[in-house]
Parts: sequence; C-alpha cells; structure tokens
Amino acid sequence: MKKVLVNKKYQIISIVILIITMFLYKATDYIIFAKNDTVKKFDVYSRDIVEIPVLNTAEIESQSDLSPGEESNLAPVTENDFQIDQLSAKAVYIEDIDTATQLFEKNSERLLLPASTTKIMTALVALEVYSLDQVLEVPDISQIEGIDVGFYKGEKVTVSNLLKAALIQSNNDAAYILALNYSDGYDAYVDLMNKKAVDFGLKNTFFENPAGFDAEHQRSSAHDLAVMSKELMKDEFLRSIVGIKEDIITDISGIHKHYLYNTHLLLGVDDSVVGIKTGTTEGASEVLITQFNRDNRNILIILMGSENRYQETSQLIDWVFNNYIWLTPEQIVQKS
Repeated sequence: MKKVLVNKKYQIISIVILIITMFLYKATDYIIFAKNDTVKKFDVYSRDIVEIPVLNTAEIESQSDLSPGEESNLAPVTENDFQIDQLSAKAVYIEDIDTATQLFEKNSERLLLPASTTKIMTALVALEVYSLDQVLEVPDISQIEGIDVGFYKGEKVTVSNLLKAALIQSNNDAAYILALNYSDGYDAYVDLMNKKAVDFGLKNTFFENPAGFDAEHQRSSAHDLAVMSKELMKDEFLRSIVGIKEDIITDISGIHKHYLYNTHLLLGVDDSVVGIKTGTTEGASEVLITQFNRDNRNILIILMGSENRYQETSQLIDWVFNNYIWLTPEQIVQKS
C-alpha cells in the first residue's frame, strides 16, 4: 500500500511562516523606504491574516499509531491516482496568496520559455504608458504570426480593448499594436518590460518581444510568473478582464466587431477559477497560470512546460486542499 507523502521541506517552510505570522498579524498597506528625504511607497497586498496554511499531517500520523495487524482506513493509491512527483510539467509553483506561503514548488527558478504569459508584462507596461481610453491606430501587422483578432491597418481601437484582446484571447496582434504605438518606439517598449522585471526583482526573466514568441533570450520562471501575476491582479481593470470567458470589442466607430474567447479552458468549468493566463508555443509547450478562490482561499498555481496543463492544474488544486488545513495562530499553539 502506497501513500503520497509531502516533502518535509514544506513542513519547515510552513513552520517558519507560522512563527513569523504569530508576531505579525496584519499585512501593511505600504512599505515605506526613506533615504535622504526621499520617500517611496510600494504597494503590497493588504489583508488581515487570520489563518495560515499548514500541512494536514494528522491523518498520516494516525496511521503510524496503528496496532500490529490493524488495517489502515487510507485508500490504496492506484495507477490512476494523482502522484505529485509524476507531473509532466517541467516547473511548478503554488502559493497561498493571502499569506504569501509557498505550498509546493518544482524547479520554480528554472529558466524556461514563457510563451504568451509574456503578455502579462506587456499589459502592465501598457498601463504605465497609456490611458485606458486612449485610442491607438493599428499599424501594418500583417507579418505577425499566431493568434490574432483580425485588426486591419488603420483601424482605431482603445487601449482597454487592446488589453482585452491580449489577455482574454491572447491575441499577438494586440500585443504588437501596444508596443508599436509607443512614442519612443517598439524597442523602447520592450526595454520597459525588462525594466519592470528588474523593478519586480525577477532575476530569471527577460523579454525580446511583447507577444511571447520563442526567442533566444526570451525567458522566465514559474516563480517569476507568480510575481508578475500577482502584480497584474492588483489592478482592478486587468483583474476583471482575465476572468472574462468571452467578450465582444469594437473599433471606436462601433462598426467593426471582434469576438474574443478566453483561451483558459478552466474558466466556466471550475467555478472557483478566477483567471488568469495561458501560453503555448513549440518551445514552451503548455504554460498555464491559474488563480483559484476556493473556500475563501486564494491559491495561485503556475505550470510551465506541461503536457496536460488543465488536468494537472485541476489535480493540483485538489491536492492543496487535501494536504493543507488553515489554522489560526492560537490553534497552532494549542496543537503544539
């Protein structure tokens, strides 16, 4: 009889988080750094920390106390059961967002191709250099390959609708329209994407293009994609559109319509799925970023280089709730 056991390093991580949180009950709205009369404010997640995820080892421990000959009530693991050490994904990162607790990782710092998850950074830069109601003219994008919404040269579209096209249906033409319209030029736009990666502390991320095409130096990691995803979800507009299953956008005249269908196939299938982004190229294989809100817990799952991203993501969210419980610091002390 086999039982899938969780790596002990996650126990250590959970314990460290619990000790820290017992002293810090509340996340602050801003971290303020002051130097030479200069004050900078950096947004952080702000939420009262009431409960912390810890490994649910009680059931496993109860089995170790069985008398000789006494049968375990744990179901045997069959070949069809999920084994977390048999994931096809090359890299995985899972986090409880509200407590910033890492719940699982596999090669989360490995350099891999991010595919269209690149568009997360494309969108974050767009928010900096444009206003949502700003109108951009479609340049000649006839050479852009991959998924496109069918924008025609000379069409005038708002930035908000271009962001919808880039993030909902992962349209490559929308990403290039945003970059090519930048006043300082296309290369400067990509430079801003890399500058923002540095600002976020993303040591494993570099971009050569805004759509996510495979390129020699285009790279990221599961951990870095998690940071980018959390940054995107801080923005109310971006957060609202990554969970849209389908939509219709138009040019500014309202005449030319473009139909968008979300590439994230778990939306509408699993009601706990919030979003956020898919990515697929020959070099990257299947990339998937998914945020769940289940039982009032916000869980972020990143898969890179997967062969079956939707099944593995669904299995992983179930694994999280089968292997973790959320306790208050007082409950943890009592159990100790």
